[in-house]
Amino acid sequence: MRGRLPGPVRVLLLLLLFVTAAPLAAPRPPGLLEDSAGARYLPPLTRAHALRVDPHHVRIVTRLRATADGWAFERAGRTEALPAAAVAGPPEPRFYLLGTDALGRDLVSQVLFGARRSLGIAALSVALALLLGIAVGSVAGYAGGAWDALLMRGVDALMSIPRVLIYLLCAALFPPSTLLLVLVLGGTTWTGLARVVRAGMMSIRRTDLALQARALGSRPLRVVLRHLLPQMGAVLAVAASLRFADTLLLESALSLLGLGPPPPAVSLGAIMGSGRDVLAEAWWVVAWPGIAIVAAVAALRAAAADLFRLADPPSLS
Repeated sequence: MRGRLPGPVRVLLLLLLFVTAAPLAAPRPPGLLEDSAGARYLPPLTRAHALRVDPHHVRIVTRLRATADGWAFERAGRTEALPAAAVAGPPEPRFYLLGTDALGRDLVSQVLFGARRSLGIAALSVALALLLGIAVGSVAGYAGGAWDALLMRGVDALMSIPRVLIYLLCAALFPPSTLLLVLVLGGTTWTGLARVVRAGMMSIRRTDLALQARALGSRPLRVVLRHLLPQMGAVLAVAASLRFADTLLLESALSLLGLGPPPPAVSLGAIMGSGRDVLAEAWWVVAWPGIAIVAAVAALRAAAADLFRLADPPSLS
């Protein structure tokens, strides 16, 4: 259909909208603790009420009903009652679409803000990996000779080091932070991109366009940035989309293991990690962030497939 946005653009716009709209779509702040004991591990689709006993304390209750002298309700699995004089104001309705976690926080807000942080960390890590991979791959592929041998042997050496060892070493030496996670993820995932850029650079550095640019006196940096890298735009876009999906999975796995950003920062992997010990009784704490990760990775891989088809359309013959 004419005027219709390509699939990859729609996916990226949808993810961008999801990330920017998280504060508006969340029903309440992700770290809001109204009543940890009363709202703990409420299942999805739970309808509850908030009874304000004073300006600073709220009780989250279910099965609320009026009695002759006040209110009767269930809280934390027990039947309780409060006189009307002990409640400041009318009951406030609460609806937990995805349930709550161990501290009684709404999982809708947790998943929205967690996805925002996880996607942001993955995007920054991929940007860093692209920067390093393009720089090293361009120098190795365009210069060739000793530079190519030196840089590629360095890439081989880095690829031979187990990533898990690097992650555990950084976790032991440095305090956890978002910046550390971005540097570690971006600094350990650029080697494959460097190989892709090197191969592409070696295949196009002898083309007529590159030779003409050099004949006109263009410097090597200008030749690479203005004439050679744009020809690899589609390949780099596909590689970046795939790397984005893989980095999102890796960031979630590291957060699940406790190597992600420290509290009060929230990420999808951290939410799953908080519910792994109570999977049998509170499956929703693990299920909803897991579904969000699967959906985001599937969307990114579909975008990469569409980009590949746009870059290499099938022959009409």
